[in-house]
Amino acid sequence: METGRLRKVGPVALMFFYLAIALEVVIMITPFTVYFYSVYAPILNRLEASPWTAWLTAFFLPHISYTGDPLLGTLATLGPILLGAGLLIFFVCAFQVYSAKLFKRGVVSGGLYARIRHPQYLGLGIAGAGLLLYWPRFIILILYLSMLFVYDLLARNEEGRMLRKYGNGYRQYMEKVPMFLPGNPGGRLFTALTRGMARKGLALVLLYAIVLGGGIGAAFALRAYTRTKVPVLYDENLVAVSLTPSDRGRIEGLLQVALSSPEVVPLLEKFHGKNGHTLIAYILPQEYMMQHLLADLGEHEAHHGRGEQGGFLAVLKHLGEMYLLKPFRQLKAGGKAVEKRIIFAEAKTAAGEDVPSQRALSADVLRYPLFFADLDAARGKVTLTMETPRRHSWGTIPVPAF
Repeated sequence: METGRLRKVGPVALMFFYLAIALEVVIMITPFTVYFYSVYAPILNRLEASPWTAWLTAFFLPHISYTGDPLLGTLATLGPILLGAGLLIFFVCAFQVYSAKLFKRGVVSGGLYARIRHPQYLGLGIAGAGLLLYWPRFIILILYLSMLFVYDLLARNEEGRMLRKYGNGYRQYMEKVPMFLPGNPGGRLFTALTRGMARKGLALVLLYAIVLGGGIGAAFALRAYTRTKVPVLYDENLVAVSLTPSDRGRIEGLLQVALSSPEVVPLLEKFHGKNGHTLIAYILPQEYMMQHLLADLGEHEAHHGRGEQGGFLAVLKHLGEMYLLKPFRQLKAGGKAVEKRIIFAEAKTAAGEDVPSQRALSADVLRYPLFFADLDAARGKVTLTMETPRRHSWGTIPVPAF
């Protein structure tokens, strides 16, 4: 009884677990934030504390920046498309299955089930890919690839039960209809790779290792590609990162305005002084909705009457904005914005050691916000400065570097 129930709820529970991790950025604004991070944050912090595991918490695609690059822009746009399409497939097929059970129609073999045997798992896999593009941590990539293999095992177990229950009728259905994709490319590849191997279980483990290694390698390549596209200016002890497309001259001009301002100089002396450690200057539009990942601006927003609104409707609104890629669109339009904000942070290792500027954006480096300066780019003037807590709005969990 318990095993049967686990088989029924297992796939959906697995997807919800993955969804909870991959939609970390959405859960941040829900009433469950405290409970979620009481479990999840210590894991991320422990991973980031070691140079051997810090890469697991890093992002392999831009998440708080817009580069204007066609490839990276396409991947970002695919996130909501894949998520929506995957969930649609899952719920349509779930309706087919449960309506068939309700009316005792037997095995479902129409609709998408006439094309593939497990369209629900396919839908969850597509939705999971969309979530991965929303919140592209390495650890989420590993969970996603692992989830796909678990779905394969669950599907095979399901088919064994169906064969025992329906016999030749279901066997004929299996012979005519591929498992997950038309043409059964995965099955053919697995057969080709494992030809001559007597132990299929060992073959599946080897295939998992190959897929995991290939996926991680591809993600590292994407991260390296991303770093070449994000506008970054390196100085001896300062790294300027523009979250919108910008050229070197524009970045230098904005930095010059900030660094020579009478309001900013004392803050640089206070936090930087003679230490000479590396500072990171994030340049962004003032209205960018994801800047709370860089610094806790709650005091500033409360002072100006723009504190975050709570409640169910506010959560729904935020979910809709995230799904429609409002942050992406804000950055896309923000390159021409006159009102800029520069958030200054210091770069340290987990042990509190200084790092050279070339390593400031590395996966094993922590970034602590210090203060921010608001600029009127048209007038070339700093309009406001304020110190921030040495944390972002959700504590000290690892956040994107770009």
